[in-house]
Amino acid sequence: MARRWWLVAGALALSIACDDNPGTDAGPGMDAGPDEDAATDTDGGAMDLAIPGLDGEVEVIIDDRGMPHIYATTVHDLMVVEGYLMSRDRFIQMEFLRRNTLGRLAEVFAALDPSLANTDIDQRFFAFERQGQAIYDSLPADDLTRQVAEAFVEGINYYIDSVVMQDDYFPPRGLDAFNAALVSPNFGHWRPADIFALARFQAWNLSYDAGADVNNTRALLGVRDAFDPADADERIAARAGVFGDFWSVVQARRTYTREGWNDGTTHAFVPPFGIPAPAHPLRDFSIESVEGGARFFDRLQANPWMHRNPHYGSNSWVVHGSTTASGNAILSNDPHLALYAPPVWWYVHLNTERMGGERSLDAQGIAFAGLPGVVLGYNRNLAWSATTTGYDVTDVYAEEVTFRNDGDASTPNWTPVSVTFMGADVDLVPLDEEILVSGGETQHFTIYQVPHHGRIIPDSYVTPEMTDPPNGAMATGSGMSVRYTGDDVSNELAFFVGLLEASTVQEGFDAAQVFEVGAQNFSFADSTGAIGWTTHARIPQRACNFWLDAQGVPVIDPSSDLPAAPPFVLPGTGDYEWGDDLDTRFVPHDQNPARGYIATANQDNVGVTDDGDPCNDGHYIGAGFAVGYRHGRIVQRLDELMTRGDITPEDMMGLQHETRSSLGEGMRDAFLASLDHALGDTSDDAALAAVVSGAGGTTGLSDVRDRLAAWTFATPHGVGATDANVIADSVATTIFNVMVAHLSQLTFDDEETRIGRGMGSSETGRLLEWMLDTPAEQMALPLHTFRASYMGVTDWNDSVLWDDLGTDTLLETRDERVTRAALMALEWLTTELGADRDAWRWGQLHALRFQQLVPAAIDSGVVSIPPRGDASLPYGYPRDGDYGAVDVLNYSLTNPNGIRSATNSGARGGPSQRLVVEMTADGPQPRNSLPGGQSEDPDSPHHADEAALWIANEQPMLYFQQADIDAHVESTMRFVPGT
Repeated sequence: MARRWWLVAGALALSIACDDNPGTDAGPGMDAGPDEDAATDTDGGAMDLAIPGLDGEVEVIIDDRGMPHIYATTVHDLMVVEGYLMSRDRFIQMEFLRRNTLGRLAEVFAALDPSLANTDIDQRFFAFERQGQAIYDSLPADDLTRQVAEAFVEGINYYIDSVVMQDDYFPPRGLDAFNAALVSPNFGHWRPADIFALARFQAWNLSYDAGADVNNTRALLGVRDAFDPADADERIAARAGVFGDFWSVVQARRTYTREGWNDGTTHAFVPPFGIPAPAHPLRDFSIESVEGGARFFDRLQANPWMHRNPHYGSNSWVVHGSTTASGNAILSNDPHLALYAPPVWWYVHLNTERMGGERSLDAQGIAFAGLPGVVLGYNRNLAWSATTTGYDVTDVYAEEVTFRNDGDASTPNWTPVSVTFMGADVDLVPLDEEILVSGGETQHFTIYQVPHHGRIIPDSYVTPEMTDPPNGAMATGSGMSVRYTGDDVSNELAFFVGLLEASTVQEGFDAAQVFEVGAQNFSFADSTGAIGWTTHARIPQRACNFWLDAQGVPVIDPSSDLPAAPPFVLPGTGDYEWGDDLDTRFVPHDQNPARGYIATANQDNVGVTDDGDPCNDGHYIGAGFAVGYRHGRIVQRLDELMTRGDITPEDMMGLQHETRSSLGEGMRDAFLASLDHALGDTSDDAALAAVVSGAGGTTGLSDVRDRLAAWTFATPHGVGATDANVIADSVATTIFNVMVAHLSQLTFDDEETRIGRGMGSSETGRLLEWMLDTPAEQMALPLHTFRASYMGVTDWNDSVLWDDLGTDTLLETRDERVTRAALMALEWLTTELGADRDAWRWGQLHALRFQQLVPAAIDSGVVSIPPRGDASLPYGYPRDGDYGAVDVLNYSLTNPNGIRSATNSGARGGPSQRLVVEMTADGPQPRNSLPGGQSEDPDSPHHADEAALWIANEQPMLYFQQADIDAHVESTMRFVPGT
């Protein structure tokens, strides 16, 4: 096909089509320029398209929220049209996501950014394309999931041929970078295997934690090296147990989805303390491999498509019909993902029932951009939701690698050949990869796979140290491999296809039997009032030796210089291998519990962390769970609502919008006590006296104290507010959060610098709460850095972490640190927001912009919501809530600049939908809003309409019943078989 020369020039010069929008004649949400012979607009806003291969006619109603309701006689036709319509709204997002997943960005976009070749090289390590092809090849031709993928791709490819590849097609305004793909000879069609690759990527995104294992190991070894319990310096020795405080597995709010395992046990066995002598000790492993692996995962974080944010989470709960006003079960779900524009989800309604078609499908909900069907949603009888479980399904292995010198003595070129396993050499499997570079030279490289574990992280190689090795010389070095359940063939897409026609909670459970990778808390509510929850997935069982002694000091295997537990890098020589998967009888699940509800929020499901040791329970399932702020509040509110027995959907929406400060409840009173001390007699605390007698003294402290004392723990953004109570709570929220961020730096920076790794915000908030507890409460935790006496103070009775290791003349105390944090907060806020404290509204810092994810050649940010440069919303939309709220919009607690910085660049995590659906005998009554809109085109009326609802905490009814759909028609389309 001939492409206009000026489009070619525009793509290369990065300047054409940035502000033009030639498709102004297209209807709402439509791209300009489909083949005139293939599509005909009619006077009523309808469109007829002829698509080759359709089994029959397909009717589409697009409602006034941009949702397509697709009516067909076959599943094949449903999927073809879904693929076409999704592409019409989101093709550029889909194409960038697909190419990033497959590691194929450079072959069409290298002219925009040559470094994309390096991004592709990193992506190929995860082998999503290989996995997708393997899954597709494993399915017989008559497998329904395979047929769904094939039909969906038919629709995408028809859109490519009939729209994108036409000479009069232009990308939407602000997405002009896509021009580079259009002029590349490597741009082309999707393949069915790509669908399974994208599905595996989504599973990976919700379950893969190799990076956490590597960083946990860095931290544990950092603590071991920095704080020797036998050090002559009491300050150092007293911190030997700091790992157990910084990275405790105990939740801040100790609430669980169910109490104990489904086999009735909570602590079925307690293994003997210590690490058994390994049968196959690891002898030649360099800790430098761990640092190299950390660099790889840190680099991955810079890729916005691969960024893993520990602040993200999800909420879901289902309430039994016996507890509601209507007698119907209600399901609520707000999965927390990165909030980009366009959003990750796309509304769709799939129906074969109305036209008397096969399987009588009638399902509605949201789909991932690029994947078919309905991922989260409901049909006429059953609703389903998801949150991530945090189960441990990934292990990183330290490998003894044998290398061969393929160079000469002066310039050795070490090639990995084998690893040591069970005392024998096992040959590595080379995986040859090729990176096509648009406008450049093709790059070739090899990834090496350990047959019994997985691929070796490229940056983790430490080559042999040998002087003048001859060609062909063999020597030992090290590397790290990753074993992950997602590297085995399985078909999670079949679960979601099965849900389309499941009608009861039990049938939802039955559908989940094929779900193996990407463990989720799947909750169900059906039209009989029943509720259920399953976490069905593969959870490999393996040895877990707890990594701390009774004093919290790291326990290291002396033969390997590594811990001996799955949350860390494990010796790969044969002593820490996977056994069978956890029997599905014991994988946590529940149906119709007596408490009347089931709630999940990424926390520990069954209490394995409650005693601080996840290794001493009947089954090992993991240690990396959310700390429980959201779940604790959800359980508290649901328990309160249960006493009424007349729960309504409005109650459920109100709980989704809950923003009361959990951190404030945990810390405010201790802050007041410290400030009272600072404002009173400080003669008993030399460090505190030095602060209040210094420059500025106690200026402003009384005001801070009074504002915090009057705080109701409501967290309104306050921007534009005139109500005095709202303003007071908003200012108090601002002061409190900036104090916490400064207190974090003052308290932990000295230890974290020595360790070489810092805590995340959740761990920081939890530890500050614990340290602000009373001595009795700290001892009960136990807090490993609590000391009754310290540095000559016989009645210290507090954590030693308050003391600053960087000072020798003063012993810093809790009250000194809190007071100094308050003074620093006053100074910082005056600089940032001005001297008028009543103007310190929380929403000036705590704001949200849905950032444009697909790059623009000229970075206009017009796809962002609100667009960058919007003078009325310079930092985005001001938002209520603070860290750990149910209605989450988290930020960094470890740096005051991190509160505001997320409003300027990058993406925050938050509810990616707000679904509340009541399951009646006549069908679902769904309410929802998305953080964005159906269309990626900033000129579409459905680009930001959902975002306006989401920002206002509005969740209007969606249209499921035919009468409601017919009453809200925006446009219609008809698809017919073509030739």
